[in-house]
Amino acid sequence: MQYFDPDYRKNLRRRIVNYLYDNLMKTKLPPDIMAFMIKAHHFTFPLATYFLFMFAPLTITYVVYAILFVFFVLYVYLKGCFVSHLEYKLNNKDFINIADPILILFNYPINKETQYLATFYATIAYFAGAFAILYIRVNNQ
Repeated sequence: MQYFDPDYRKNLRRRIVNYLYDNLMKTKLPPDIMAFMIKAHHFTFPLATYFLFMFAPLTITYVVYAILFVFFVLYVYLKGCFVSHLEYKLNNKDFINIADPILILFNYPINKETQYLATFYATIAYFAGAFAILYIRVNNQ
């Protein structure tokens, strides 16, 4: 089945990145500024969503949780984050992956495999924390 072929999935990720890149290039912002803005949002988004999970109405938190779960499934399916690939395409000079600080902190080598696994495990921890917040909120109503 072609949908599970690694080359097909890699090509699909590349097509998503190219589509987003082509649309971003239609704006008047320079690519390095766009890369910085996306990376800043990419890095701080998990913390911001924790505030949503804690304080937003439960309906909104369920929707956000579901959307984030879809992005996690895409991460696993595409064997990597299309947002990181987009950031790299916009500005590959001195590129830092979102997982690199975690890898450095725990003294792991920085390569594609460790970046993938660090992001995967960090995301599992993120979802567990978010689920715990939602569980407490639902049970304390």
